[in-house]
Formats: sequence, C-alpha cells, structure tokens
Amino acid sequence: MANLQKGYISTIEGTTARVVPDEEPETVTPALGIHASIRGDLGKLKKGTAVIFVVFPDRTGLVLCRADGEVYDENP
Repeated sequence: MANLQKGYISTIEGTTARVVPDEEPETVTPALGIHASIRGDLGKLKKGTAVIFVVFPDRTGLVLCRADGEVYDENP
C-alpha cells in the first residue's frame, strides 16, 4: 500500500527527483518520476520546493504536484 506524502525536493535529475519526506527527514527517496504537468518550467521545481509525492512498495513512485498549489503557465 502507498500513501500520499509531503516532502521537499533534494535533487532533480532530468524527469526524476529525489525527495526528503517530512515524516522521515533523515532519508531520501529513490528517484521518482515527475508528473508531466510540473516538469521543467511548468512546475519551476528546485531544491527545497515542497511537493506531494507517492512511493509504492516496489520503490517506484511519482512526484504529483507542488505542495503550495502554485501553477505556472507555459506561455506567459
């Protein structure tokens, strides 16, 4: 079973990110896919950005959105 969690971006590598979970600040997740809706300029993710994410029992997972709810327009 997987639970939604809140955490902070530790590193970004292409279309994946590692996250430091709020509930386990001494750990870092495996590389998680970043949902297409917040990749690159769409999410403006960087180290320290608060995010909502999920990690499954097989250690795969996904960064779903920014925790602050901010959305950026691709064509401002």
